[in-house]
Amino acid sequence: MKRPPRTLGARTASDAVAAALALHGISEQVRAGRLLTEWSELVGSKIAQRTRPDAVIDRILWIEVASSAWLHELNLLRPQLLASLQGRLGMPPVFDELRFRLAGRRRAPGSEPDPRAARKPPPPPRSSPVAATGVARERIVREVGAVDDQELRELIARIRIAHDR
Repeated sequence: MKRPPRTLGARTASDAVAAALALHGISEQVRAGRLLTEWSELVGSKIAQRTRPDAVIDRILWIEVASSAWLHELNLLRPQLLASLQGRLGMPPVFDELRFRLAGRRRAPGSEPDPRAARKPPPPPRSSPVAATGVARERIVREVGAVDDQELRELIARIRIAHDR
């Protein structure tokens, strides 16, 4: 069993905790865990509302993004976001690179699609959706009015009106 090195002087609590984490080899895991618990403070509320850190795999931080528009925007901001996150989390860096993917795409990074999936017959053709009109359209607009986020509210309304649901 490992024993911590003896110290002759007084230590601060933060130094003692850091030494204990390092002794057990989990300091990097705890630092990476800060991504989850402090995400909003690390990236700001605007970005945090539309993203979430998913995993650190092979020193790459994978971030799930709510929409393709945000995916594009964050790819443009990647260098600044990487520098900011690394600066806030301290040295040594927990990750060296950021990658973004749309939320809901759960395939593991680098994994290949199932080769049997290509052999499945194509699904039967669907009939074209019918757009909502009149009273149905007004009802949809009224119902989605309860959604606080304007971007999300407009997206929901557009989809529901286009598919009359």
